[in-house]
Amino acid sequence: MGATGAWVVGVIPDAAARELAQRYGHPVGPGHGDPSPEVGRGLAWWRNGGGEESFFARRTDPSDPLEPTPAAYRFADLVEAAHASSGAADTDAMRDASTALMPEAVGTGLFVATARKADPVAALYHGLGPRRSALLPGWFGHVLLSADEVRAALPRYEEALLLPDGERAAVLSRIADWMTAMGDAPDADAAELVDGPLRVVRHAAAAGSGVAAFSNWY
Repeated sequence: MGATGAWVVGVIPDAAARELAQRYGHPVGPGHGDPSPEVGRGLAWWRNGGGEESFFARRTDPSDPLEPTPAAYRFADLVEAAHASSGAADTDAMRDASTALMPEAVGTGLFVATARKADPVAALYHGLGPRRSALLPGWFGHVLLSADEVRAALPRYEEALLLPDGERAAVLSRIADWMTAMGDAPDADAAELVDGPLRVVRHAAAAGSGVAAFSNWY
């Protein structure tokens, strides 16, 4: 595993999204294949109470840094195993082809999150919890959607990421906890990790574009 986790979400031309899905068999699409036994067990745990466990704790003093609990490590292992399960050569080729088609500059059509020693996708999913994160299409941050699929998925993105004020504060706090306790990214922008992907998807829906997203370490 590298030292920096990255997550890229960007618009790509609709025709390219369709062609890539046909060429590579949609390897990061919803429902592609069956999870490995390891991932299946992790998903069952996460969706059936594991996501509600305490992921971080302090030793005694409130000023002590947060320490990950076994639940945090178990979830990190789940995300890593899920990404590895979609790490076939076809997925790597699709990632490279998709990123080459994305806008060059971060903005309405491109979102990039990086964090030293932390996986931004894991931080977001932990922050959102099992119910909201299950609304996000794809496979733990890996997704390829045509324009039609983007428009169909937009309500799910909005339900997952448009948070009431009180819940938003709790989600951002959990994201910050992950970035500091599981990584070394105290300055990570938790709010942008929630808002950025939705901004890209909304832009794609309005423009009639596809969307691709991939998580990686470097």
